[in-house]
Amino acid sequence: MAPADSDAARRALLPAGLRDGLPPDAAHRAAVVERLIGEFTAHGYERVEPPLVEFEDTLLPGGTASGPEIFRLMDPLSQRMMGVRADMTIQVARIATTRLAGRPRPLRLSYAGDVLCVKGTQLRPERQFAQVGVELIGASSADADVEVVRLAADALAGIGVRELSIDLNLPPLVPALVQAFGLPAQQVRPLRAALDRKDADAVAAAAGPAAAALGGLM
Repeated sequence: MAPADSDAARRALLPAGLRDGLPPDAAHRAAVVERLIGEFTAHGYERVEPPLVEFEDTLLPGGTASGPEIFRLMDPLSQRMMGVRADMTIQVARIATTRLAGRPRPLRLSYAGDVLCVKGTQLRPERQFAQVGVELIGASSADADVEVVRLAADALAGIGVRELSIDLNLPPLVPALVQAFGLPAQQVRPLRAALDRKDADAVAAAAGPAAAALGGLM
């Protein structure tokens, strides 16, 4: 290889987990993001655009600055440490509680942008990727949970996602179903154990009238 070719190959090399967006993939990704944002907007979610970089103590819950996933750099103007966002959710929460603190609740916000992590994972080795989402702030009813889940399902179906599976991380969900079906206390412990094991047969045997609802959650 000639020296000029070797130098060009060196300059084209990117750090692990980072890559250039090339045609037609870059255009496809942009179109997908805009379709998702368009669906969110149609349902009343207003878009916000947090900065890519901000002071590191605002990028983590509780104001802590020990997150190993955040790239850090010194701001030459303020001489304070800054961080490159690894997740936009905490930024949207900051905007809602500061810039939009006076807006009526519930507050419906959407967002899209790139995030950067210190390292990838086995399932997702990329360190830079697009994050698109919504936040429904100031509504704690079950209807609010249903709204967000249905919006996510409709938006993903709209961009062609098939055989969609949604994980619900709601600790009160199982107790609420148990109470709604009036299951006796002695039945609840083995039922919870079966759910934790994701044992469909044991759930069906222990859940009684709630078998269909609880089995469907798995």
